[in-house]
Formats: sequence, structure tokens, C-alpha cells
Amino acid sequence: MRARAGYYLLSMLVLASSGLSLITFAGETAGVDREAVVIWSQGVRLAGDIYKPGNMAADQKLPGILLVPGWGGSKANVGKNYAVHFAAAGFIVLAFDFKSWGESDGPLMASAKLAPAEEAVEGEVRAVHIRKVVNPFSMSADVRAALHYLGGEPQVVPDSLGLFGTSMGGALALVTATSDDRIKAYVNQMGPVNYAYNLRDLPSGLMRLAETRAARGDIPPYPRPEGNSDAKLKGYPDWVALKHFNPLASLDRLTAPTLIIEAEGETLYDPAYNGEQMYNAIKDRLPSRYITFPGGHYDMYTGDNLSSARKEAMNWFIQHLL
Repeated sequence: MRARAGYYLLSMLVLASSGLSLITFAGETAGVDREAVVIWSQGVRLAGDIYKPGNMAADQKLPGILLVPGWGGSKANVGKNYAVHFAAAGFIVLAFDFKSWGESDGPLMASAKLAPAEEAVEGEVRAVHIRKVVNPFSMSADVRAALHYLGGEPQVVPDSLGLFGTSMGGALALVTATSDDRIKAYVNQMGPVNYAYNLRDLPSGLMRLAETRAARGDIPPYPRPEGNSDAKLKGYPDWVALKHFNPLASLDRLTAPTLIIEAEGETLYDPAYNGEQMYNAIKDRLPSRYITFPGGHYDMYTGDNLSSARKEAMNWFIQHLL
């Protein structure tokens, strides 16, 4: 992925208020309610779903868990695979779509220069609705906004919050976990936290050239399909932003008990320089655990791996939040 990313970025340079709904789930998650909500992040509406045990009393409060999806992930998937189960275990859970993904709005880019104005002006404007951009700094802002929304939920214990991030979401969650003392438990499932290592083959000079040309309008200001180097990766990665993304920079400020889950046959990144390196850095000062499951990255979302890893995460939250 790293080598192809450089090639495709070079090619790019050359080519110069939703309504509310309640749903009760059946089977092992019977009695869980879901409510659609709107979260605001950097002036953009995000679509979210709040999951609660259906038998909650009006004055009852429970710990909250924020689910952070991965690259191209959705609130629907993390909701189905994790939220309903965590809510059935006694938590209030929030899942959301990143801006420009799923049911969330994306940024708007005016098609022509706007007339100067000193104050906000309401009017019609022709614009491009940006979709499916993978920018970790924008996505981190979404995580932060979603956490604030969850912390403000009336039935959530505001200083007893958990973070669950899967795939890229594990790295995004780490950024928030190191900067908010409300986080009392953090689960990183297959999070590639070491982007300096993972994208080491992307030349810094090429990144600087991309930033220069974007600033001068020589290339599109948002990533487009030609920047995606791997058909398995959805959307349009902002390689410059990804190259600058460094979740490990604030690892010394992590205080939440941390569970790290990885796939033994991981091929998207090297666990030795990601989850394993992270665990070795925190294991002597924090309650922490590192576990692996057989198979590759995507095998963690099906069958025994899904149910077993989910159980480990649930037990971690029960131990440190309830």
C-alpha cells in the first residue's frame, strides 16, 4: 500500500436535522432502543445513532461508550456488530458517520468565488458537496464532537466514558483518549497508530510538493479517485494529512486503561510497530492488555473472531466503567 500510495499521489500531481427514530432489536439484543441524532462537527452535520437499554428509568444514568469506525466504516456496521451488544450489557452507546461519509453531510466547496462580506450571509450558491475524504485531522475533530455529544447526553455519566475504535478508528480514538480525562477505558482494535512508520515510503518532498500545488490551485483542493492506490480501501485518502498524522506523539498522556486487539495475520500494517509497540510503551504504567486473534484484518469482523473480540472489549468496559 505504501509504495502504490506514492505512485498514485505522483499521478495526481501530474494530472494537475434528521428525524428521531426508535427501534427495538430482537434476539440476544432484545430491549435495546436506537435513536437517530445530529452531531455538529466543524459546522457540518454528522449522522449519529444513540443506543440505550430499553428498560432505563427516566432518571437512570449509565456510562457511555463512543464507537469510532475505521477507514470507510459506517455507524450501521459498528452499530450492528458492537453497539447493540454493548447497550444490552448496560451502556449508552453512540455510533456516527464521519463527515462526507454515509448519512453525514460533507464540506461544501463553492464553485465560484463568493462576494466579499463582513458578516454571515444567507443565500443560494452553487457548490460541490465533498464526499468520502479520508483526512485524519477532520475525522479526529468528528470523534471529538461525537464524544462531547455523548458526554452531554442526559442519561450518561459524563465523566465515565469509554472509547472503542476499530481499524483506523483505533488510531483516531487514541488522539481523543490522550486529551480527555473523561475517558476511563479505551479499546484499540487493529488500530494502525504509527503512521510515521506505516507511510515511511511516502517521500516528504513529494508531500511538500502536493501541499504547494494544492495551495496554488494547481491540483484539486480535495482528494479525488485517482489518489486511491488500493481498490480495497474505500474513498479518497488525503495522503499529505495521513503522512502528518502522529497519534503516538501524545501517548505519554494516555491515562485510560487500554485494551489492544490485533490480528495475528495482519497485512495492512506491521503490528510490531503499531499495537505491540504501543503496548510495550504503556504496559508498565497503565492497566493494559494485548491480545491477538487468528486470521487477517478483515477476519476480525466475522464469525468467532467478531464474537470473541467483542466479548473481550465488553468485559474491559464492564471492568473499568461499571
